[in-house]
Amino acid sequence: MVWPNLGLLRGRHKHGLYRNRCSHYIWRVMSEAYKADILIVDDVVANFRVLEGLLSGEGYKCRVARNGVTAIRAAESKPPDLIMLDITVPEMDGYGICRRLQEIDSVRQVPIIVVSALDNTTDKVKAFKAGGVDYVTKPFQAEEVLARVGTHVEMTRLQRRLADSNAALEARVEERTREMTEQIELFQKFVPDTFMKAMEGTEFDVVEGVAREERFTVLCCDIRRFTNFSESITCTQVYRFLNSYFAVMEPGVREYGGFVYQYVGDEIMALFNLVEDTYTDSGVRAALAFQKRILPDYNEGRARAGYEPIEVGVGVNTGPVAIGIAGTPHRMDACAFGGAVNLAARCQSLTKEFKAPIIITEETYSNVRDQSKYEVKSLGDIEIRGMEETVPLYEVLDGEI
Repeated sequence: MVWPNLGLLRGRHKHGLYRNRCSHYIWRVMSEAYKADILIVDDVVANFRVLEGLLSGEGYKCRVARNGVTAIRAAESKPPDLIMLDITVPEMDGYGICRRLQEIDSVRQVPIIVVSALDNTTDKVKAFKAGGVDYVTKPFQAEEVLARVGTHVEMTRLQRRLADSNAALEARVEERTREMTEQIELFQKFVPDTFMKAMEGTEFDVVEGVAREERFTVLCCDIRRFTNFSESITCTQVYRFLNSYFAVMEPGVREYGGFVYQYVGDEIMALFNLVEDTYTDSGVRAALAFQKRILPDYNEGRARAGYEPIEVGVGVNTGPVAIGIAGTPHRMDACAFGGAVNLAARCQSLTKEFKAPIIITEETYSNVRDQSKYEVKSLGDIEIRGMEETVPLYEVLDGEI
């Protein structure tokens, strides 16, 4: 092997980048030149020279520490692949060195072969308890030492390779978990978690065509004169407006235990599950919150920005609703179907005709917890397009939110 001229590399070039490249090259060449880095801890020159000569002759790089303090410092600054440790060294005996090395994270996994003239079982057990992995008795046989060293070096390399593989696997698992979490969060933005719970499933195992029927209060909210408004601005401005509008209205649905299952243009369609709470107050209170608190606050912000206020009409009905995933294998959506949904939408449309901010059905009003907490006005029995029988409707004038 031709070794690089270190003096030339150190002395003739001033640019840091070149020096860094040279240092990397030197480190790579030297790291490939030996089998393993072994730290020999022994204060007797004759002893460590025998070990050093034996191991160096087999291609191992050897470092020598002649006392406990130096040994610990050398191991911590640059962890070796293996430590050959004599029990009787100055400043700290071999047992103490073992225990101290076990406290250092970067050195804890480095195997320690204890080399000692002490041959009784007590000393061997003591060495193993202190952290040694093997024990060689002086005087030793060269073949035995080389065999033990080779075995532990190979085991160390395999352990490090396994640790590296595990670390890489953990990194991949963490990355995949992060990706799946992002996908689930994105999925929940399209299909709310409350919708999935209502379907009795929180996994991606919903099959198209499978629906569940439950009793819900349905809320439909629509912006008045939205068509005229949208024609006066650009498509991009409509998009931005709707997102700002939905951003303040949707939390009002969640505040009262409901969830938005669909946005249709400017219309918000929400469900309030009546499985746990059989009363219909949640949908009615959400409608009142829209008109009394959420929308006025939103319009104040619009006024400060120089925009005209907006008005909404809200229809609320209660009844059986089938919820599920509808569509084809190529395009699916979370949907709610049933006469109760259609009637809620009709009530919302009638708010324009009756100039009433909120209209609810008899089914909803008769199932609130305490009717005295709501001020309503009967609109009579109203003919609903598409329905054979008239439906008693009420305008909600005020109430508890």
